[in-house]
Amino acid sequence: MTDEATVTPPQDSESPTIVRHAILTVLTLMSVLLYLDRFAVNIASEFIREDLQMTQTQMSWFISAFFWSYALCQVPAGWLSDRLGGRAMMTLYIIAWSIFTGLMGAASAVWVVLWLRVFCGAAQAGAYPTSASLIRQWYPISKRGMASSLVGLGGRFGAVLAPLMTAWLILYFVGDSSASKLAPTDFLDPVALLARFDGPLDNATPRDKFISGYLAQLPETERSQLRDHAALAAAQLKQQEQEAKPTPLLDLADWVPRFGANDVPEVPEIPIQFREAIDAFAARVSDANLIDFTAVPVRLPADAQRLLARRQQQNDLSEAESTLLNRSALEVLFPKEIRKYQGRGWRPTIILYGFIGIGVALVLFVVARNHPESHPWCNGAELEVINDEPTRWAKSREPGNPTFPWRAFLTSLSLWGNSLTQFFTNIGWLFVVTSLPRYLDNVHSVPLVTKGVMTAFPSGLGILGLFAGGRATDWAFHVFGLKSGRRIPLVASRFVAAGGYGLCLIVSALFTPTPENWWLPWLYIVGLCIASMSVDFGSPAIWAYAQDVGGRYTASILGWGNMWGNLGAAVAPLVYNMVLGENPTVGDWNNVFLMCCGVFVLSGFCAMLLDSTKPLTVERAS
Repeated sequence: MTDEATVTPPQDSESPTIVRHAILTVLTLMSVLLYLDRFAVNIASEFIREDLQMTQTQMSWFISAFFWSYALCQVPAGWLSDRLGGRAMMTLYIIAWSIFTGLMGAASAVWVVLWLRVFCGAAQAGAYPTSASLIRQWYPISKRGMASSLVGLGGRFGAVLAPLMTAWLILYFVGDSSASKLAPTDFLDPVALLARFDGPLDNATPRDKFISGYLAQLPETERSQLRDHAALAAAQLKQQEQEAKPTPLLDLADWVPRFGANDVPEVPEIPIQFREAIDAFAARVSDANLIDFTAVPVRLPADAQRLLARRQQQNDLSEAESTLLNRSALEVLFPKEIRKYQGRGWRPTIILYGFIGIGVALVLFVVARNHPESHPWCNGAELEVINDEPTRWAKSREPGNPTFPWRAFLTSLSLWGNSLTQFFTNIGWLFVVTSLPRYLDNVHSVPLVTKGVMTAFPSGLGILGLFAGGRATDWAFHVFGLKSGRRIPLVASRFVAAGGYGLCLIVSALFTPTPENWWLPWLYIVGLCIASMSVDFGSPAIWAYAQDVGGRYTASILGWGNMWGNLGAAVAPLVYNMVLGENPTVGDWNNVFLMCCGVFVLSGFCAMLLDSTKPLTVERAS
């Protein structure tokens, strides 16, 4: 049956079908995929950066590129859905971003992954505006807040799933432990590695303790030769640092296609005068006595911890297992000098996500229709539920063939309040889903799987925030009325989110990151959980506001607000990078926390401008 099919009137004994719930379920599944594909690259970002030899500035543009196109395509994508129908456009959007995601796993050059992220962002831009339009068609006005929160809930579940599932799949695709052998391509900076062995050691850090123990194991002749190499490397490294030019915020050459041999990053060249020392270091990785783990407190990944426990209890590790244990420890001790052996698993993981997305698109095309009246599975009783009296009255006020209301969008103070609320919110919120893995690795040396779990926690509690926020939005509407009922949940949530980042600053002032303080990262996670949960608590109010004032323009108005929110998300990684630089200190990270706290305060003040009692059509007519 086609979309033009009609539905018979309800009979007295007819029970409503549940097609609307089936469509909502598929939209929620789409939302899971949306965030899974969007944020999977963040937990794998260090692997991608090492694989493609990207600077931190290039990596910030890799993250930012998605949000620029995502933001700027919100209104066009929403308009296309309003004009051409949500079913066809949503299917097209999912297939497109899934293909671009999968291709990213096969990319071999910086310019390729940058443009694929641009295209992926453009394709994902229509997802939520189109979802809002379909919800408006399939749910009565009194149920849209909860329905919207469930779709948003799917996105947050995808954000929880992304670090957990990606970390697990990366390790799964790495496979056997032979990948842990050190090869020339595994040395990201061999000169810097040798320079670590030069000069006095105070044994204050695990790395210094390892170097002291390593030198003590060498015969005097080899130790003297290594010291000579280290002194030469330290002098060369110092000269490189003096001659290094500042990395520009935007290098247009990064975006220009280059075909041929230059496409693939060259293998880092080990200077001939250092090759012998590096080869000797690499050869020792299989030595069971390379690291004295009782003297060197290394925070190992879970698989390496199990190997270490077995060696201490049974002392029966094979050479391959000893190699894996040592390689894992060396990656923690020298994170900027030695490539992580798990890195090769990111490519098949991203490709798999692309195939999953195509499957979701096909399911949505089968289940969804643009209107309840044209769905062959929807009976008359369900139509009566969807089109109750308040909903019919609201739809009767909509114009038949509207043009895009640019003037109303640009002159409404309420819409600008909504836009700026989302702009400032995303600057603060994006840290949790994009930069948190780097922070945990840089400051606290958290292993991959643990890092995935920690990164998932804020988004996981965000799910509770969304569920509670959907209920609170509908409750506030009944208690405080339309105007205050939409404002109150949104304003309060932004101020509480600012408090979450304030808690991170307090923790930083009280405690110093050390290997012994293994529990310290969890205190930061608590603060970020508060921020994330608060942001999501207010999200259903934003969706409901767009549906309140949008009418026929619901997808377009949600797209307009999302555009400004994602402009904030596009700016955020570039601002973070300006604050952090290539080698951030703990103080630099605290400055990012302070900035995020401030923008949430600004977001709360802007939310006070929202007014759901002024529909867009009324403002346009007046």
